Amino acid sequence: MVGGVPVELALRDLFYAAGLGFLLCAAYSAARLLLGSGKTACFVCDAAVLALGALAYRSAAMSRFYAGQPRWYTLAGGALCFLASRAALAPLLSGVEAFVRWCLAWPFVMVWRAVLRPAFCAISAHFVHARAARRERKAKRIRTAKKKRLQNGGKVLYNSK
Repeated sequence: MVGGVPVELALRDLFYAAGLGFLLCAAYSAARLLLGSGKTACFVCDAAVLALGALAYRSAAMSRFYAGQPRWYTLAGGALCFLASRAALAPLLSGVEAFVRWCLAWPFVMVWRAVLRPAFCAISAHFVHARAARRERKAKRIRTAKKKRLQNGGKVLYNSK
């Protein structure tokens, strides 16, 4: 059994765990920024933050903490710092995410507006014009076919000389 930890060393461990929680929040927010907000992406990010957090916390407890083992106050400090950082960073990061998406989409939007949309409109107009010309030719053929359906003169079936 490990004895009591001096207060100053316990506070050092607590602040170290809080920093670990903040770094975990930054990694989680970056992953959500890159992967998006879909259900699958959220599940992957949530599962990854739990696994990575447990691994990082256990590693830090074994290597950096004074007692050499996880303590409840360091775990609580890391989790609370993660949640507080997430609550504080979420509004800021949503604005950053919207700006980054706009910056990434802007060249494609401009290419669409300047090049592709006029080209598609011209191609579409060509096909519309060709379809209208086909309809007109077909209607003209039908009109001429109706005109030519006049009855022929009588025919003699036998020679009457």
